[in-house]
Amino acid sequence: MARMLMRTAFWLPWVACTYLAFAPSPPDTVFRISDVVLHGMAFSYLTFALGLAHRSGNWVGTVAWMVAYGAAIELVQSFEPQRSAELKDMLVDVVGIGIGVVAFKLFGARVVSLVRWLADTINRLLPFTTG
Repeated sequence: MARMLMRTAFWLPWVACTYLAFAPSPPDTVFRISDVVLHGMAFSYLTFALGLAHRSGNWVGTVAWMVAYGAAIELVQSFEPQRSAELKDMLVDVVGIGIGVVAFKLFGARVVSLVRWLADTINRLLPFTTG
């Protein structure tokens, strides 16, 4: 169950980010947030969550996967008339990826322990679930 929770915490936000990145025009938001902030936060979180979801210990692969994802977003946006590919976005993505790696190194083990505790608690409270 812990592995499922960690993978869900990566893949659901990844799907949402991908949808928003590939949409012809981003949805209007009540609070206008800087594109730089959105990119930085998204790539920091996704890198951290990818480290939790698929813990292979291969940070080179994780970083390469996330950089390729950022490049794919910019490539797709370059073909959308209402969107544009920007080098600035890629640079912010790389900074966000770095922050995600550092955050994982600092807090990843604690988050894994917390998720395992949560999964164990759910399994104890709901006896019909399997671990």
